[in-house]
Amino acid sequence: MMREPKPRRVSGAKRRKPPRRQAPKWLTSAQDLDEMARRRCLMILSVLSGSQSITEATEEAKTSRATYYQLETRALKAMLQALLPGAETTGGGESLTHRLLQLERKISLLERGKRRAERLLYLTRQVLKPGPMSSVQRSRPGERPSSMKTGRKPLPTSSKIPESTPPSLSISVIPTPAGGAGPSAGSAS
Repeated sequence: MMREPKPRRVSGAKRRKPPRRQAPKWLTSAQDLDEMARRRCLMILSVLSGSQSITEATEEAKTSRATYYQLETRALKAMLQALLPGAETTGGGESLTHRLLQLERKISLLERGKRRAERLLYLTRQVLKPGPMSSVQRSRPGERPSSMKTGRKPLPTSSKIPESTPPSLSISVIPTPAGGAGPSAGSAS
């Protein structure tokens, strides 16, 4: 039993070739992208879109097929990583999931520090019982402050010196250059 081949449909219109897609303008015109990375990306996209075969792309880039497959694998892994939910980047280029993990670590450290401080405060309150807040006690009128009760006696003020005491005149001896003692200014010569 031989099978007959199915008749082909012949229609008046030819099968159209898919239009050749252009590389995105941001990829070809971006100045901040590395030139080598840009060329590799264009090579992989042209192969994946079907506009070039792997052989054509590797010959044009002067690389081997193994290198192409390694680059393609890395590119697809990076694409999957970039398209994960929450993988958007912040202004600094780090992913939001990475930033979220950093902030969670920081929160746990801060919570631990807060618990430590609360425990220290609790223990301090257990050791130090409530009492007066200042060391200076109010004294009664005419009483010396507590710091002076055991210390030196206060110096007399000018109001305690009797006015009837005349200033004393004293004669002092001042040495002269010749080695002798001469009279001082307060003495009579």
